[in-house]
Amino acid sequence: MADWNRDKRAREIRSPRSAAIAGLIFSFLLILQMVLASTIGADNPEIIDRALLDEWFQNADLILIIVPFAGIAFLWFTGVIRDWLGEREDRFFSTVFFGSGIIFVAMLFVYAAVMGAVLGTYEVTRKLSLNNDVFVFGFSLINEVLANYALRMAGVYMLSIASLLTRTGRAPRWLILLTFLLAAGFLLFAGAARWVRYLFPGWVIIISLYILVANYRQEREAPA
Repeated sequence: MADWNRDKRAREIRSPRSAAIAGLIFSFLLILQMVLASTIGADNPEIIDRALLDEWFQNADLILIIVPFAGIAFLWFTGVIRDWLGEREDRFFSTVFFGSGIIFVAMLFVYAAVMGAVLGTYEVTRKLSLNNDVFVFGFSLINEVLANYALRMAGVYMLSIASLLTRTGRAPRWLILLTFLLAAGFLLFAGAARWVRYLFPGWVIIISLYILVANYRQEREAPA
């Protein structure tokens, strides 16, 4: 029985560390993808020209490589967080938490799929006469998927995890309050400004660093 308790405690210590590492990897990849995709914010026909498309074309291949790994890291982060919460999690909020995380990753993949379609279109037509309409539509759709749908699902994700942290007591009040405020902001103003999208990976970084610090303290107290 004592050995089983030790094994369970060791697994509980490892789980937060895995979540923190996965969260940091996801945040780094998503921020890098957003920086590389910054030119996609131009959906005005007068702005889209050959120079802008050539600049975007150089970054698009790397973005399409980054996004799947960011999605995998986020799923890993979500799974390990659920394991960390353990038996104290609430079934209702856990279902919303897990479901919104899956939908967020699905929206991220749709975002990448549309980008890949636009990339393929430009690769075929780059030597032909430039028709801005298809690229205006493509860039607008990419922005719509990320800003109005993926980020709002991120808001639901944050809202549900804040509720779980409140019920389980796994996080301090300041972190829970910050999560509630950011979640409400995403749900209401996700598409208001482009810089807002950087707040979600920033929040994941804060959660991950808190988990690492808490895990370090737990390891120091374990022998006692």
